[in-house]
Amino acid sequence: MNHGDASEAIYCSSGVQILEAPALAADGWERRTVTDPGRIAELETLYTNLGFETTTAVLDPESFGEACTTCAVSACAMYVALFTRKEHANTSGWSAT
Repeated sequence: MNHGDASEAIYCSSGVQILEAPALAADGWERRTVTDPGRIAELETLYTNLGFETTTAVLDPESFGEACTTCAVSACAMYVALFTRKEHANTSGWSAT
């Protein structure tokens, strides 16, 4: 293999965090999935029926870390994140909408 001017590829599967949301996590929210907006309503209904509160967040390229560049920008334009928490887990007075 030639190691000349080529740089080693970094893949998202190597442990890059897709979305960091410390404020949501501190308030009891757990990231469940990242998907296209067309599926979010279906997933919100599913998790609500299972006894969870739901909220969504748009993706921010800055939350992907240094390893992701072009992919992060593309994903942010095409996907949203779904977060859930057990109902009545709110301790800060903030409510999901």
